[in-house]
Amino acid sequence: MDFETEAGILQYLQSHDKTRGIVAVKKLSGGNANYVYRGTIAEPSADLFGGRSTVVIKHAAGHSASQRQMALYTDRMVFEQTVLGIVADASDNKNNNSKEDEHIETANVKVPRVLYWDHENNVVIQEDAGMTSTHLKGFISSLAQPPSPRLAKEIGSSLGEFIARLHLYGFRHRSELYPNKMANTEALSLSRLILYDQFPKAASKYMEDQPQFDRDVIDLASKWGGDRLMSEPETLAHGDFWPGNFLVDSATGEGNEITIKSIYIVDWEMSRYGPAAMDLGQFIAEAFSLNKYRHPCEELMTSFLEAYCKIYGDRLTTTDLKTAVIHCGAHLMSWTPYTGWFKEDDDHDAKSKEITLIGAEFVKHAWIEDWAWVRQETAFRVMVDHLKL
Repeated sequence: MDFETEAGILQYLQSHDKTRGIVAVKKLSGGNANYVYRGTIAEPSADLFGGRSTVVIKHAAGHSASQRQMALYTDRMVFEQTVLGIVADASDNKNNNSKEDEHIETANVKVPRVLYWDHENNVVIQEDAGMTSTHLKGFISSLAQPPSPRLAKEIGSSLGEFIARLHLYGFRHRSELYPNKMANTEALSLSRLILYDQFPKAASKYMEDQPQFDRDVIDLASKWGGDRLMSEPETLAHGDFWPGNFLVDSATGEGNEITIKSIYIVDWEMSRYGPAAMDLGQFIAEAFSLNKYRHPCEELMTSFLEAYCKIYGDRLTTTDLKTAVIHCGAHLMSWTPYTGWFKEDDDHDAKSKEITLIGAEFVKHAWIEDWAWVRQETAFRVMVDHLKL
């Protein structure tokens, strides 16, 4: 059966009793790994997906949906369903031993509930984040004016609290979840391949005229970070914690004041046990790019780290800070030049070199543990101050 077209997925849905109520589907943009659709239910009822009028349908093929030549493991969807169940159960008090401080979801940051799961065909139906929701990168980019400090702080604090709660829960429950449920070694290997093995190659294009020490540090940090990723199952991590995976539903009130109704964290296929700090590094790299290329939003980064440190800060070490800053720099070098932050005809090569060298500075100063520079030049000053360095 064809799961890669609207007609094919609708045929599949219509052939199963539990999904036959979905009468129309529309392919959604933005999915790289999977084929993603929104399904419409003609006659919503409580016994059909809880009365919802729309749902999201995902199919995991053995290749990337956006790059068919890129092979992917289909069991990635198993890990997504597992971790979504973990987060939902913790937040819904399904565990009899659950305490309030073990809730992972916050007042406005949620995960979609799993409504249907066909393991054989790798098809999942999930709660829809909303017809008007958009990912955080697009949300901030589309604003006519920079987000107010209040709005940026609200978003950053909410996301920082959520990911800290996830990491804390994963740390406390590691013996239950690792390695029997959430090892996901394929995700670890893929992350190493596309980031830690990649950023020295990205650096080499623009660092030929840089000091030999700076170039050597890139290779050393690449191996160190990759080894940490593969050998430090610290806690449950999202693994792809960037604004493209945060679906924002907002409202505009009196005086054009924007408020956040909800943020849904999606695409959990890379979730695994690994270093918590790598989730932080990825988010800060993307927020840095929002701040640099879209709208000033420094508060998004600092409030995120402040909220995080309040919850997970007792477990943070200098090694975590080093990991987060190196991961951030590696992401700026490997991904930012190639993911639409600036146009091909907009002095692309010069901007690519600029952001690559900025990323290299992050990596170098973290590697030599120059915390004075990190505090002066980056949002990671929040962690530096927390650790009293």
